[in-house]
Amino acid sequence: MTPPRTSPAKGTGRIPAAVLSQQLADAIAGRRVRTAVFTTFSFDPGFFELHILPVLFDQSFSQSDKIRRIHLEDALRSLDEMAVYYDRNALAQDAEPAQLDYRRIDVGRSTGYFHPKIVLLLVDDPTGAEAGDETGFPTHFPSLLVGLFSANLTRSGWWENVECGHIEEIKDRDWRDVRIGERSRPHRCPFRRDLMALLRRVRDSADPGEDQVALRKIRRFLRDRTVRRRFTRARSKGRYHTRIFFGQDRLSLAGWLSELRLYTELNLEVISPFFDSGGPGPLVDLIDALEPRAVRVFLPRDLDGIAQVTEGTYREIADLGDWADLPGEIISRGRDRTAGQLPPRRVHAKVYRLWSRQGDDLLLVGSPNLTRAGHARVDAGNLEAAFLVDIAHLRLPRRWWLERSEDPPGTFVAQDPDENEGLQPAPFALSLRFDWAEGELAYRLGEAAPGGFTICDTTGGVLAEVPKPRRGRWMPCAPDSCERIREILLSTSFLLVQHAKGSWRVLVREENMSRRPSLLTQLTPEEILEYWSLLTAEQRAALIERLTEGAADQGIPLFPPDRLVVRHTIFDRFAGIYHAFGCMKRYVSTAIDEGRERAAEARLLGAKYDSLPSLLEKSLTREGEDPILRYVTFLCARQVRRELQKLHAAFFRKRRKQTAQLDALIDRLDEARAMLPLDEIEGGSEFIQWYEETFLRPVALDEEIS
Repeated sequence: MTPPRTSPAKGTGRIPAAVLSQQLADAIAGRRVRTAVFTTFSFDPGFFELHILPVLFDQSFSQSDKIRRIHLEDALRSLDEMAVYYDRNALAQDAEPAQLDYRRIDVGRSTGYFHPKIVLLLVDDPTGAEAGDETGFPTHFPSLLVGLFSANLTRSGWWENVECGHIEEIKDRDWRDVRIGERSRPHRCPFRRDLMALLRRVRDSADPGEDQVALRKIRRFLRDRTVRRRFTRARSKGRYHTRIFFGQDRLSLAGWLSELRLYTELNLEVISPFFDSGGPGPLVDLIDALEPRAVRVFLPRDLDGIAQVTEGTYREIADLGDWADLPGEIISRGRDRTAGQLPPRRVHAKVYRLWSRQGDDLLLVGSPNLTRAGHARVDAGNLEAAFLVDIAHLRLPRRWWLERSEDPPGTFVAQDPDENEGLQPAPFALSLRFDWAEGELAYRLGEAAPGGFTICDTTGGVLAEVPKPRRGRWMPCAPDSCERIREILLSTSFLLVQHAKGSWRVLVREENMSRRPSLLTQLTPEEILEYWSLLTAEQRAALIERLTEGAADQGIPLFPPDRLVVRHTIFDRFAGIYHAFGCMKRYVSTAIDEGRERAAEARLLGAKYDSLPSLLEKSLTREGEDPILRYVTFLCARQVRRELQKLHAAFFRKRRKQTAQLDALIDRLDEARAMLPLDEIEGGSEFIQWYEETFLRPVALDEEIS
């Protein structure tokens, strides 16, 4: 359940509904995502990678998990930066490990939980790009998509529960519609200041030494590329401006709504899966602030129909309003005959609706439960995030969404459920990091640990002992454990920490993932060269899928007869190599120019299946390799390396160690030269010396030659 961006969804009759992933894909609308930031309370990295990340890309992905990850490994390089912030105490119990390259930032709070469910996507807006050259205007403008949801980055959040959310778009202040050659009016954002303050809170929830480059890029766009003019009134032209609540200005939710001077005597509907134990919690404050005409509160039930509140909570809230249920079409698992035989979906949405039959219709949708911690000011409870949206212009039916429960439930729970039930809270703030370039495991303590701890694999096998931990910065673990940990991280990203106060899982951060062995390792040198030569993501994905599915084992040739066939002419033998290296050079240079340095690093310096080091290593070690093709491949590598150094010296200076490793590999040109059958050719050595010097000599074209 999510408020629509343009019009109500069909099928529910009253409550607007949509599939969350489809709603996000519609908002992206095929545009290139440059920077992405996700925040969540509970986190399942494996599900996130396989089923949420694909929404960011305008391409299809294989149904096979293995092939899909390989496609995503390539697609992620088109992003400048991406980060996921999650509460370190709320890893999903059934979470699958992470395998892809993005920043995983564990956070914690001194009060309450890190509870916002935010999606921030900085996208290129190529509106009218085809007409850009004719008008003289730029052909794309950045836009920021802001989504606030109730759904965690887990299977239940995105696939199973009834959730809620809303998406807004903030355009660049200089946005122009190049289709008509005109500049639009500057886009004013009424919640800009709210969002800037919320992102500061997200930033401050992480360790002070954290490199939060993705969040910085989002905040820089808001600071430098959006209109700063403040809104002095809560509404204009009969509509309330969209705002964000997160506990700012030292106000509770009720106090914040009071300052907006909302209309009174509206009907109030509340959907929340969790309540304070034994009482109405902040509902009393909401009623005092809003003075609603009538109140209905959703009654959560389990699969057996048992009310998920205590009898005391039920009676306290019943004195303030009516308990109610969501319509069956919202919580059912489908509309066919079998759906009626399945248990209803769990409701995890958090919605506060204010409406009247005269036309007013306001929604607060996002992460705050009907609890004191959810409604409190940010320095006294959870960090939350919710949009306040006026949806009156959608002209939805002015009626109750919740249906009054006629009969009280016969059974209650003994204790009001809490969202942290079943989680493994860590006794102290501990982060683990593995650097694939250095081969080093390090830990960081956010607070003093009472005694030492042990790092184990998920079965309890001891990997490293830390008898006297130090806090405040990343501290390396004993180097003798790193090789074993490196092997373990090829199959899982979780390690177990054991301490006198208990044991818990930690999601390991992985740095310099371009040096991590690829998910796909069986490409031959010819296949790597072909991969470089392919122009579109679809072509590259098709090649990888064909190789990964083992088409060759089924008698199907990996390459059509007219591709990469070695004949007896110089052109046929070498043109494909020259073309592939030319494509690789353009790819790396363009990626650096566009700020996609991670993509450039992965292709030029990394250890993935399509990287230059992988090509060179396989050319040297593969049995039966043509020595002449091997030699020319190394010459092309040295040439491209030199040319890229001249074009992008700063890129290489920042990566001296990785560059040195590549240079050591390219210097094995001597080995490739030694494998040439020069003894069989008269004057062969002299020819090769001349050829190599000529090949690598920079050549400037005479501009006077036509």
